[in-house]
Amino acid sequence: MSAALRPAGVLVALLATAALGALSRVPYTGRRGTDAYVRLAWRTRGERVETCRRLSPEELARIPAHMRREEECVGHILPYRLEVTLDDSLATRDSVASKGARADRPLYVFQEFPVAPGRHRLSVTFARLGAIPAGQEEHGALPERLELDAEVTLGPRQIALVTYDEERRKLVLKGYGAPVPR
Repeated sequence: MSAALRPAGVLVALLATAALGALSRVPYTGRRGTDAYVRLAWRTRGERVETCRRLSPEELARIPAHMRREEECVGHILPYRLEVTLDDSLATRDSVASKGARADRPLYVFQEFPVAPGRHRLSVTFARLGAIPAGQEEHGALPERLELDAEVTLGPRQIALVTYDEERRKLVLKGYGAPVPR
């Protein structure tokens, strides 16, 4: 930088610093929403099922010796159907499936529904789609059907959180009426 431009650069830096300092003192109020929320959030292991078959001698011959197995098994986590009803109106009906290349990841649920402050009837059903094949026992990962039926009263900016309690193996309501952090 030339000697003539150096004082101009220092002046610009000082002005920018002063402007930033002044702007940091301007009061900011976030959005003052009046909605309340019903939030569904959980992660859990679903029920894994496998389908196995014996490989024929021809199929085994095509596989390198160090990779040969007499039986080939393909597994996946059974999907679930999520239904949420708010005040006798269907809020969502969705299927929840495991992610991953082999569909072996946990099941994730995260949905949020804005509601007007006040009293609301909430019904949540999380039910397995499909049956476990004969001969495969349940591993106790997740019950076949989970249900929650509750009445919630929320004020502005409050959240009713529905989550899965693994110890009790049921859907529970938490954060009921707790104010939203600012």
